[in-house]
Amino acid sequence: MAQRPLMFATQTSATSNASPETVYDLIADLRAHLEWSGERASNDQFKLLSLEAPEGPAAVGTTFSSSGSAGKDTFHDRSVVTEASRPNVFVIETDARLERKRAETWEAHFSHRYDVQPQESGTRIVYTDTVERVNYLPYWLKPWARPIFRILVNRADVKQLRNLARLAEERSAR
Repeated sequence: MAQRPLMFATQTSATSNASPETVYDLIADLRAHLEWSGERASNDQFKLLSLEAPEGPAAVGTTFSSSGSAGKDTFHDRSVVTEASRPNVFVIETDARLERKRAETWEAHFSHRYDVQPQESGTRIVYTDTVERVNYLPYWLKPWARPIFRILVNRADVKQLRNLARLAEERSAR
């Protein structure tokens, strides 16, 4: 169980020509995450592999599970939607288990926040990912490694946000 406080956050953003409602609806459709964060991922080393969630838009209290790749390791998550304010804010709280091949299983509690803001003729999507608690501090979260880790996470996260933005544009063109 992840009990050790950490509060390490990363933040990225992307823009879309789609409306805030279209972007929000894709975020709230949990099964769509498998497309923009899984199938369309540019790197097989960091992507969503499976997701079990109810159909339709998620609301506060919706629970779901997922798994994915993290380098050579695999994560297994249990999540709950804690805020769903269409079309502006969507928050997911996640208890994650990273099964590591060469180290102890890492457990962490994450907060994933999507802020969806109107911008000129489209939308700005801001994603904040906060590691709130851990069972131990892995090397990549030690103070000396955090600047490098932040760059790597932000690079991967912005690619997935761009996938979300493009998918929203495709759906709004239909």
